[in-house]
Amino acid sequence: MTSPKFFVNWTTFKKSWEDVTVAHWLKYPNPFSKHVLSEDVVERRIEDGKLYTVRFIVKKQRIPSPFMWMVPAKHKACYVKETSVIDPVNQECTITTENLNCRFISLVIETLKYKSVRMCETLMERRTRISAKIESIQNYTFDRYQKNIANTDKGMMCVLGLLDECKRQGLTGQCTM
Repeated sequence: MTSPKFFVNWTTFKKSWEDVTVAHWLKYPNPFSKHVLSEDVVERRIEDGKLYTVRFIVKKQRIPSPFMWMVPAKHKACYVKETSVIDPVNQECTITTENLNCRFISLVIETLKYKSVRMCETLMERRTRISAKIESIQNYTFDRYQKNIANTDKGMMCVLGLLDECKRQGLTGQCTM
């Protein structure tokens, strides 16, 4: 097994923590996430004033053709588990995602932390751990992940823009892509 690779970055959204947190729940679909096929909330509860949610996301599998022989037919889609904790008192939201299938090829665990830093400014910290048994697969996964971050952030900005437009038109609670 190769040593895991880590990716860390920070993004500041010039939006309130509340808006960024809501946008996270509305981010699929968006024009930058056409590979996302579905999302389903499977658990939601409130404990100690915090909202805990688990949802499953199904995405198109994007494995390069040279590695497709390693993937059983039943794994043509990528299944992702997303666990989140929203703490409204401290204005923090932590979201962890990890792939559930093809872990024998590569495991990607991403943690996003949204934290209010000012009235209309939210800092997102992204920490990702990518591991694989074969170095070339790990390097490919890491490089692709880094390239996809730009689209991920564009998708979030798109949803935040839609949220702004809904507010301007008085349509809060009715916003979907």
